[in-house]
Amino acid sequence: MSSPSPVAAWRWSVVWLLFLATMLNYMDRLALNNTQRYLLAEFEPDPANRNAVYANINFAFGVSFALFQVVAGFLIDRFSLRWLYLGAIVVWSGAGVLTGMVPAGAVGALIACRVVLGVGEAFNWPCAVACVRRIIPRESRGLANGIFHSGASIGAVATPFLVLLVVNPATGEGWRTLFVAVGAVGAAWAVLWMVTTRGERAAEIDATDPPGAAAPIPFGAVFDLRMFWVCLTTGVCVNLCWHFYNQWFPRYLTEDLAVSAHAEQLILAGFFVAADLGSMASGWPTRRLARTGQTVERSRQLVMTCLAVVVLAASVPAALLPAGEAFAAKVALFFVVAAAAMGGFAVFFSLAQDIVPQHTAKILGVCGCMSWLVISGVTKGIGEFQLAGPGKYADLFIVIGCVPLAAAVAGWLWPRGEM
Repeated sequence: MSSPSPVAAWRWSVVWLLFLATMLNYMDRLALNNTQRYLLAEFEPDPANRNAVYANINFAFGVSFALFQVVAGFLIDRFSLRWLYLGAIVVWSGAGVLTGMVPAGAVGALIACRVVLGVGEAFNWPCAVACVRRIIPRESRGLANGIFHSGASIGAVATPFLVLLVVNPATGEGWRTLFVAVGAVGAAWAVLWMVTTRGERAAEIDATDPPGAAAPIPFGAVFDLRMFWVCLTTGVCVNLCWHFYNQWFPRYLTEDLAVSAHAEQLILAGFFVAADLGSMASGWPTRRLARTGQTVERSRQLVMTCLAVVVLAASVPAALLPAGEAFAAKVALFFVVAAAAMGGFAVFFSLAQDIVPQHTAKILGVCGCMSWLVISGVTKGIGEFQLAGPGKYADLFIVIGCVPLAAAVAGWLWPRGEM
């Protein structure tokens, strides 16, 4: 097996810009989750109804995010990725700023802002995955995917510290400032993106097919490929597991563990630090195994299987341990779950990039859409049937902990010799 050729420095600089965009994406999104105890008190006076309102807000975001990933995929594979990415971050950053200006009690206006946020944020992953496919060699894509997607965890880590910095834990004053500040940072990224990707680099980023690509394949033919269905199953499973924790772990800390506002933000920061380490690290063993003689296919299968086993092995005791003397061990196990759950994304993105290169963004868009429709349905169901609440979270964590196993099983069904 020949050694992979070096990757030019500018290509990695673009990957780090994708990392920054993903970081801002998550900060804009998780500002609501991390301020839920203050925001819900202002928008829903009755504590008994707050989980339902919280579920509806996340449901509205999830549906718009899901549907526009398909739109994003078709636009990216047809028009300039460079300009679409720029427009997307302006839209989602603007929606974040407006969220901080919604009058108290105006749940409809808050939901409208989250819908617009979902429309803009839907472009991030199809844009980033397509960009990596176009500028990074195949054997290094797992690492590049892990790097850019780790921006989600870094953004999630930064958000709790911003909450501690600008929000008064006693009164909740300042939560609106958080939304405005995070949304405004998108302007700085827009400038960096345009400067870094100009000239010949822009042409390469906007190229829809690699040199020497085979004859175009109709997008409809993708649905006849086993590879697509393996990728879709993997995507739905890793997204469902991870985003369940995104949405409900903060409520678990507030309702079930009843931790203080200060402790909650510190635990969330640690949770997402662990997730970031998992995202960054998961690309390395795939690359290492591929360089030591394993096929890329087998390397991904082994890594995804290990990650799924770790998620389940840590989820069960994390859910069942008592919160008293075992509190530290309980939290540490949730950190392990975060690392392994996030690690699956690097494998998922690599699968999407390998199916039909000319349709990478559309494939990722369809997978993302289906994933978020499932996530939104689960979120809506949890709120409607009151499945979350004090004493109810342990069963949810155990069920969700089993989901990555389906992704691992699906990975072993990938056709041999097609990676």
